[in-house]
Amino acid sequence: MTTAFMADVRRWIEVDKGHSAMRRVFADSYGLQTLFAYRLGRWLLCAAHRYHLWPLLPVCWPVYFLLSRCAREAYDIRLELSADIGPGFFIGHFGAIRVSHCRIGANCSIGQLTRIGAAADGRGPVIGDRVWIGAHAQIVGPYRIGSDATVGAGTVLQGDIPEGGCSVWGTPRVWCDVTTTIDGCSD
Repeated sequence: MTTAFMADVRRWIEVDKGHSAMRRVFADSYGLQTLFAYRLGRWLLCAAHRYHLWPLLPVCWPVYFLLSRCAREAYDIRLELSADIGPGFFIGHFGAIRVSHCRIGANCSIGQLTRIGAAADGRGPVIGDRVWIGAHAQIVGPYRIGSDATVGAGTVLQGDIPEGGCSVWGTPRVWCDVTTTIDGCSD
């Protein structure tokens, strides 16, 4: 829990350079507060299998439920424990964010009014590292999104996105190859 959460904090400090103190970053960042509750819940799920940590469970589970309830009610952000979220996750805005039954890689960013989850058959998306997911995006179903991809704002995903690809209005495409220049010549 601590390694992933510290990566989340470092990511927040990177994005919001105006805040120098970690305490202030945590106090002002609703997404980071929600991530703390999520990381605590995931740690508690793992702690249930370690006998020496059992004395902490009766104290920590109520704390988790209180923190996650506050995040849901105050910020309308729901990070379900069924989601596997990598370190460095960044939530840019609050409001109607639903993440469940999926796997998200490291250093991904998500906008407001976004839903990521499983289809009716229970299979959820797998999202690579460093993926940016715009506001109002809907990723529901067993889709694969490659690393360094972009899911545009308002996209209702209808297919897989390759590594470095972009999806706008639901149609996945590779718009450009980042290894070459515009005229096709390498530097």
